Amino acid sequence: MSTHLFSYFNILGGLALFLYGVEKTTAAFGSSFGAGSKDLMVRFTRQKPMAFLFGVALAAIAQGSTVATSFAIGFVDVGMLSFAGSVVVMMGASVGGTFVTFLLSLDIAVISPLLFAVSLLLVRYGRGKAYRLGTVLQGLSLLLLGMFVLKLGVQPLLATPGFAALAAHAGENGFLTGIAAFVVTAILQNSSAVMALAVTLATSGAMPVAAVLPVILGSHVGSSVTTLIAGMSGKQNARKLGICSFVYKVLCLPLYIPVLPWFENYIFNGPGGLASKIVLAQVGVALYNAVVFYPFTETLARFSAAIAERAGRERLAAPVYLDEDLLEIPSLAILLLSKEMIRLANYIEMYCQVLFVSGPNGNKVFQELPGAIRELSEACEEYMYGIHIPSDDDVLRENYSTVSYSMVSFRQMAKILSGELRLLAEAGVGGQLARELGKTTWDELTRVAMTDIRLALRAFALGDVDFAVVAGKYEREFEELDRRIRLRLGADALNRRELAPLVDFLSQIFLLVKTSLEIARGEAYREGMVRK
Repeated sequence: MSTHLFSYFNILGGLALFLYGVEKTTAAFGSSFGAGSKDLMVRFTRQKPMAFLFGVALAAIAQGSTVATSFAIGFVDVGMLSFAGSVVVMMGASVGGTFVTFLLSLDIAVISPLLFAVSLLLVRYGRGKAYRLGTVLQGLSLLLLGMFVLKLGVQPLLATPGFAALAAHAGENGFLTGIAAFVVTAILQNSSAVMALAVTLATSGAMPVAAVLPVILGSHVGSSVTTLIAGMSGKQNARKLGICSFVYKVLCLPLYIPVLPWFENYIFNGPGGLASKIVLAQVGVALYNAVVFYPFTETLARFSAAIAERAGRERLAAPVYLDEDLLEIPSLAILLLSKEMIRLANYIEMYCQVLFVSGPNGNKVFQELPGAIRELSEACEEYMYGIHIPSDDDVLRENYSTVSYSMVSFRQMAKILSGELRLLAEAGVGGQLARELGKTTWDELTRVAMTDIRLALRAFALGDVDFAVVAGKYEREFEELDRRIRLRLGADALNRRELAPLVDFLSQIFLLVKTSLEIARGEAYREGMVRK
């Protein structure tokens, strides 16, 4: 194998290790958050300056801005943070994301094998906090190891005339160099990897110093492409923040023109080594971007929201709050799941209202809701199974158990509403039952059934056990009414075969009410108020 080919393999392998290390660090960092951490972060992000510092700190610790951005979207989704506040967190994250480059400038990649060994011991034999620290260190060691392999691949290329000519050309044409950095950052979905390569090339003399600033600017803007693409295919708030991130970084490009001479002078003539100057220049670019737009966060938020609205509205069945990126952050994932389940509860109540009160004929909502209820319940159930709870966090385990207990009942209600009950209703069986029972009895049945369902769903949505207790009282009234109607229909069913579908329809209503009451009982159990 030729030396040059071996070098290219090392460069590609080093970049892969670097990106995998960032991914591992992010996942390990997110999974270490418990309920107490979530409450602390909520208090920390209430004020605008603190929200900015939160973005800086979180992106720095997690080795990238992805976690901070996901947190911001999650907090907006559960109503803990305004969208303008999430924009401030995103600004802070763009500054904090430069911390990875700072680590690389310290030239500590040679200790990555030792760091990996320590992390392996903590992961294999540690428990609780020691185990979680080990997973974070494991990702960090892979990141540094990737940088070390990257340098091994670059060194043999320095003596290659063609490579040296290409690097010199990069310094001569800053515009093309910036475009190349933008494209590579968008492809790799990580600006830190591009900056890692730039630091390696610049400090080893393979890349002219003049090419450093275009790379910094190109990677800074390119880092918004990942958020933009993910946002456009995601939920409304993710879409808005993706657009906002792209606009925020692109619009600032012309505003860099007045300060570019200062940045260039610092990189060429400033004190300190080249690696440290690259780090400070990158921090300066991100910080300058934040300073320029910080007073206009509300305007930027409104502008991005307007663009997102034009980009399209959510489908009825599309989850609004569920975010796959936050599954590794269980405290926030449970909150998002609960919020989505409340939305599902609203759909269920709306559809029951159509079935029992408004009537399905010609109603567009009646046509769309069953499918939306089924799809949304499936999405919630799948998301629930994807949440991994730390074994030593009793509070999170209790919250998860409560939500999963209710999710089983929600899923069953969705199957009833989108299954046989829907088919019977579309066939007009509900109307036949109403005519058979008479207006007074039908109105009483639907009133008690809707009251039970509404109280049970609101017990979950509001976390209010009083609604669960009242639903239990109405349960006895519903059971007695159901018994009387069955006796009446049963006496005639032997001679009138057409009554069989009516009995089936009544049975489906009975199952629906009983399943909803399981949700109410779940709230009562949590408060220790179940009547024996």
